[in-house]
Amino acid sequence: MPMDRETQLKLVNLRDDAGVLSLYVNADPRQEGTTPPWKTRLDQGLKQLREAVGNGTGSMLGRRVDDLKIDIEALVHPGSPGIGRALFVALGTGETYSVALQTPLTDRVALAPRSHIAPMFGAWAEGSPVGVAVVDGKGMRLLDSRFGVCEEVSGLSFELATEDWRVMKGPGGRGRDFHSTSTQYDLFDFRVAEHLQKFLSAAHATLEEHVGEYGWELLVVTGEPELVEAASKHLRNGVKAEVVPSQLVLSQKSPAMIQQAIAPEIAAARHARDARLAADFAEALPKAAIGSEEVLDALQGGRVDRLLIERDSVWSARRIPEGAVLADAVAPGEPEVATAVAEAQLGEAMIEMALASDARVSILGEGVDLGKDAGGVGAFLRW
Repeated sequence: MPMDRETQLKLVNLRDDAGVLSLYVNADPRQEGTTPPWKTRLDQGLKQLREAVGNGTGSMLGRRVDDLKIDIEALVHPGSPGIGRALFVALGTGETYSVALQTPLTDRVALAPRSHIAPMFGAWAEGSPVGVAVVDGKGMRLLDSRFGVCEEVSGLSFELATEDWRVMKGPGGRGRDFHSTSTQYDLFDFRVAEHLQKFLSAAHATLEEHVGEYGWELLVVTGEPELVEAASKHLRNGVKAEVVPSQLVLSQKSPAMIQQAIAPEIAAARHARDARLAADFAEALPKAAIGSEEVLDALQGGRVDRLLIERDSVWSARRIPEGAVLADAVAPGEPEVATAVAEAQLGEAMIEMALASDARVSILGEGVDLGKDAGGVGAFLRW
């Protein structure tokens, strides 16, 4: 499945009375061994889970795992696509979804009445869709960058009919001829540049269409400063994505090279956006809910416009051990892990409620916080 908002909704709404099995692996190519370590952790997690659940659920779980043998082999195979991979299956109905990303996830086995989505939303915060418009004298290239993969999806070619444009040479001495010719060539180049800027300025409708089609949260426009300005000046108020101007001249570089070059600017733009959200949140009272109790009350009343959750600890899984099994039948051995699991489950419930009421969800980046009173959770309210 492609990772987009539709996928988010499908995963959030995946429920089953018998339980939903969520399997995550991080196929890090730097981890060596005859047997991939992520496969070992997944096998151990599944074994632990099967031993812990009751007979009825255990039998159903065993049958589903056997039925999914090929899917699970693909999930852990070193040659399969993606670094971060996930497989979700409803034990009762057999409904199955798989996701592969080029961004890391975390090794984990979870069994609950609904799918376990915390790692997926953490990955979304770091690798969500970004559009890239590369502008130069040939026109505009449009690229889609998401979850570690960048590909060219469209473009606009600048073609100028100059048959009627004549370069006039003035009469007279050699010096006068040279000056006149130079001036006329300068005028010719100026007219070409003027038409190119008009062409790029008129491309805003195409960019706005692509933003909607691909769900871009950021739109990076990169190239010579005057061309970037021409391409982006009409986008400020009309496009849903945040426009990020860049002065990198990338021209005909490959999509992978372009993605690598602009990665620091994308990361900086995401951090700046999250910092603005946190600053706006601090000034939003009384149209803000602070802390899980207030946020849950607002979600239940359908009053949340945007849910905010801090990225650190729970959402980066730093306090939940790699390869951990999250299920009611498996009690975490350490109090800190138990707290992290409980908070993750609460966060997932809040995300589900937010999406159900068409509220936006923002997982804030590392180093951005909502203040000590929020406890990592807040919301902007509709009223």
